[in-house]
Amino acid sequence: MTSPVVRAQVESANRRFYEALEAKDPDALAACWVTDDDAACVHPGGPWVSGWDDVMEAWEFILANTGYMEVGVEILGIAVNDPVAVVTCIEHVTSAHEGDRVEASIAATNVFVLGTDGWRLSVHHASPIVRMIREDD
Repeated sequence: MTSPVVRAQVESANRRFYEALEAKDPDALAACWVTDDDAACVHPGGPWVSGWDDVMEAWEFILANTGYMEVGVEILGIAVNDPVAVVTCIEHVTSAHEGDRVEASIAATNVFVLGTDGWRLSVHHASPIVRMIREDD
């Protein structure tokens, strides 16, 4: 069983990541990540990006091309196998596109590793959630 203290640390690291994303703050976002070749990311509909420089470049592109953004996070689970923690969650993202309000739900898996400077994001994988509609609905 994961200690409540460790769980709270992982939740805090996850929260810092989403706060930095919502604030569109590249420095705060960078502070959430490991900064080596182990960093990896998949954005919805995007390719696998690996290595710190490429991961940060992808985030900077998103931040520079997003005007308004709100991010709500619903944590589904936290699994800790020290020094690794996996957070599964649903991101509820609201943004603006061509003057319209756009809302999306995204399934995300965040993998954190514990280092001397605390829990840092090593892998972020996000995929859009598609609602299937049956003909008889």
